[in-house]
Amino acid sequence: MKNLIVTHGGRAHYDEFFAISLVLAVYPETRFTIERRNPAASELDNPDIWVIDIGERHEEELKNFDHHQDLDMSVSFVLVADYLGLTETLQTAPWWDFKDRIDRYGPVTMAQEIGVSSLQPTHSPLEEWIIGQFEKDPNAMQRLMASFARNVITKARVIAARMEYWETCQIDQIRDKVVLIAHTSETLGLREYSDSLETPVDISITYDNRGKGWRLRRINECCGINFSRLENCEEISFAHKGGFIAKTRQRIPLEAVYQMVVDAID
Repeated sequence: MKNLIVTHGGRAHYDEFFAISLVLAVYPETRFTIERRNPAASELDNPDIWVIDIGERHEEELKNFDHHQDLDMSVSFVLVADYLGLTETLQTAPWWDFKDRIDRYGPVTMAQEIGVSSLQPTHSPLEEWIIGQFEKDPNAMQRLMASFARNVITKARVIAARMEYWETCQIDQIRDKVVLIAHTSETLGLREYSDSLETPVDISITYDNRGKGWRLRRINECCGINFSRLENCEEISFAHKGGFIAKTRQRIPLEAVYQMVVDAID
């Protein structure tokens, strides 16, 4: 059977779900059939059949994408992304390495790597439900899966373009904090750009995406910055009690905004 995708039965996981989603997104005109079962030997040798996350073989020319035979091998969604030419774009996603490594090494090891006692609080009931629906009837999920993967790909491409924009922005130092100033209200990719720097950004000053003023935001929960101190300032329209964000009523001169940043730093 052509345009067949075979993946393992039993409990479904994010790995094969996303890997198959990428295939569906890249080949939107192809009508696939997804079957959750063990592949036959003849299917592993058939280049017209995708075998994903099962089979203990990684052979791109035969469309076999399993990683379980080698712990050092990236998971199936990475192998499929490599084959489709998407890895360079998608690996900018902040969850990319995490999802790869948690599938290979498990939640206990990953919790230790990121310095927490348990990953249970990060559990997503939405992800569990969607993958559960895929487990019950993968073919009924194809349209949703393709849409999901297209959204991930599109966002990753936008972030890549935005990274180039952030490189053109002004960066100053106010007291001991690194401050980025950008004449835009679109902040997609800013956190990823900050993480790529040798000295990450502590504070961003951008246009308010809901008003006519500036938005002052603490990046990566940098210590020693509390914008709630500005709540009684006449020029401030909003200052979050959590101290991570404040907004001005109008786009006042940057010199005045800089002084607000000074006042918010411990």
